[in-house]
Amino acid sequence: MMLFKGRPDVFITCEKVEDKLLKPPKVIFEVISPSTREKDEKLKKELYEREGVLYLVLVYPDLKKARIYKLTERGYKKVFDAVRDKFTFELDGCNVELDFSKVWV
Repeated sequence: MMLFKGRPDVFITCEKVEDKLLKPPKVIFEVISPSTREKDEKLKKELYEREGVLYLVLVYPDLKKARIYKLTERGYKKVFDAVRDKFTFELDGCNVELDFSKVWV
């Protein structure tokens, strides 16, 4: 098995992790700041797309907003802009609902 190459800020995986991630997580959250914006929005997005991460969430704390992308056959497609909404990540039997109204408190 290959080791997952990304270094996300936060992630969700549906498997038990012993020491290191051997498979890509199902959801990755990247917190965007002015100093990391270009790297997170382009380089990391491309890496996670290649690695097969199902959902990528770019979190913009200064805007109190998150952009949610889902992996498709053509790459990531934006599926939701979350501000004070709930979103359910559909993850093959381990769905996760996140209430973004509780993120920006």
